[in-house]
Amino acid sequence: MLRGIKRLNRYENRILKIAKLGGKLVRLKQFGFSSKTDEGFRFPIYVMEIGKPKAIKKNVSGLIAGVHGLETIGIRVLLDFLDDLFARKNSTLYEEIKNGELGIVCIPILNPGGVALKRRSNPKGVDLMRNSGVEAEKAPFFFGGHKYSNFFPYYRGKVLQMESRILDRFFSEYFLQAENQMIPVVDIHSGFGTVDHVWWPYASTHNPCADESLFQKIGSHFTNGLNHYLYRFGPQSETYTTHGDLWDRLYDKFQLISNESKIPKSSRFLPLTLEIGTWSDISLDPWKIFRKRGIFNPARESKQKSIISHRRFLSDVIRLAKLNPSDIA
Repeated sequence: MLRGIKRLNRYENRILKIAKLGGKLVRLKQFGFSSKTDEGFRFPIYVMEIGKPKAIKKNVSGLIAGVHGLETIGIRVLLDFLDDLFARKNSTLYEEIKNGELGIVCIPILNPGGVALKRRSNPKGVDLMRNSGVEAEKAPFFFGGHKYSNFFPYYRGKVLQMESRILDRFFSEYFLQAENQMIPVVDIHSGFGTVDHVWWPYASTHNPCADESLFQKIGSHFTNGLNHYLYRFGPQSETYTTHGDLWDRLYDKFQLISNESKIPKSSRFLPLTLEIGTWSDISLDPWKIFRKRGIFNPARESKQKSIISHRRFLSDVIRLAKLNPSDIA
């Protein structure tokens, strides 16, 4: 646990450094705490607001990482992106944020307890991406989520966990109140496959979501128009299905509230999962398959290259926040 806490402290120090670099453009908030460990420890969960308050309301986008405690490459990708943003203050994206055209809200580490304990789950043994309560039409046995015991991985839990409730609050405070036509959010994961996937809802069913045609246009725009051809775009169910996906739950919640006319019907909530493929470099580091965090992170030789490779993709997703659906060819 000590090594995990040291790693968590390094990430938290980077978060504080980014907040300092951003000056008045960054506001760091403690949004709550993780679930308790067996020893009674709880770890703070932070939210970063980046940009002017009016932009957070008008043209907001979201970045999330650290949902699974072993997938630390996602945390590093997010922090590297923000480091680069404030290190290069002559960049177009920085100018757009400085001028009030765009706002970003981040949860850099949703599951700090999992990072500290060096486990995929939260401190209660619950896999947060199996925890939303959404029932899949047909999910793979065990891997798709189960309710047997938290002794085993992919345990769904019996109630919505503290970390999942914090994500709910984050969603309600920033995305339900947003005024932009498209509200893009990227949740960064790793550890599946040999290519980088970009998934949209649903994970629970092969039925298309309400915004399937728009997601398809975004995927085509990113691939053909912006040359993000190394990413594989599609609904998550094309790859595998699971119970309890948090974004399935929040996407449906947004649709329900929108249909009840509590928010403008023109708003589109667009959650995307960036699943960084980390299996292709096993030949560089075969021993990674025997390390606890090995298959969830790139080999040492390719780690830094992988981290910086997603900067432009994240920038382009954030820029969706100031576009209308009709702007996507």
